[in-house]
Amino acid sequence: MKPKNKTPTHAVFLHGYSSNADLYIENMAEFARNGAVVLMPDLPGHGRSDGLLAYVPDWWAFIDQIWEHVELVVSEECVLDGKSLPIFVSGNSLGGGLAICLALQRPTYFRGAILQGPMLTVSDEVKPPWIVQMIFKHFIARLLPTWPLTPVKSLADFDFRVPTHGPVYEEANPFSMKRTSPFLASGRELGFTFPDWLDEKLKEVRTPFIVQHGKADKITEPATSQRLYDEAVATDKTLKLYDGVYHCELICCTPGGAEFTGLTWLPEQVAATQACTKDAVAWVAERV
Repeated sequence: MKPKNKTPTHAVFLHGYSSNADLYIENMAEFARNGAVVLMPDLPGHGRSDGLLAYVPDWWAFIDQIWEHVELVVSEECVLDGKSLPIFVSGNSLGGGLAICLALQRPTYFRGAILQGPMLTVSDEVKPPWIVQMIFKHFIARLLPTWPLTPVKSLADFDFRVPTHGPVYEEANPFSMKRTSPFLASGRELGFTFPDWLDEKLKEVRTPFIVQHGKADKITEPATSQRLYDEAVATDKTLKLYDGVYHCELICCTPGGAEFTGLTWLPEQVAATQACTKDAVAWVAERV
């Protein structure tokens, strides 16, 4: 996806859990229209990538695979007339958590990070009782890593302000888990390994970032995005919180999304997606 008649920047977009890059072409096209070459890989085990669907048995091996792609593909593409071009990383939900993890590992690699409803923690709304979490984390997930039995409420039920939208959206995506629970190992890595590590690292974030979060998000915590903004040592940081906006409404309520799913978005949902995309594009434009 390349811009016309503009000196390009580069953007790497990382999608969310049980999703794939195809669903977000409309959003990232706005970045391309404003001068970005956008690279949209399907994450390991997601979409058309190899591996068991949405299976993340080791968070750090998962991160290493993403760096391998970035280094082999992105780095070769980001030179124009002998000059390195700025690279931004953008991520939605799980992709936002991945983006902040990459930025922590290499603080100067990216010109900036766009974090949309980032998975920095998992909301208590979708978690089981504490004792169930402990049994799952320390025993069951170690014994049966590939069993799709993670004790979590269906995320699709919390995606949109209209409860029926989430299941329809998930069912329309041929690469989703189709309301199957996450594999036990995936639940452990995404629900505990990464969040527990990040909890001690938020203050170390140095890469410039914009974090965007719906105040009504019931899947990832807007309070943790607020905490990231408050604690990070980065001197260039922006927080955008959107009143009444649910998790997927930040990025999914596009004309193409409606056509793909057969859903009819509410005007408020369309306005939320448009505002999020507009704010992100403007933030990048001010930094190139």
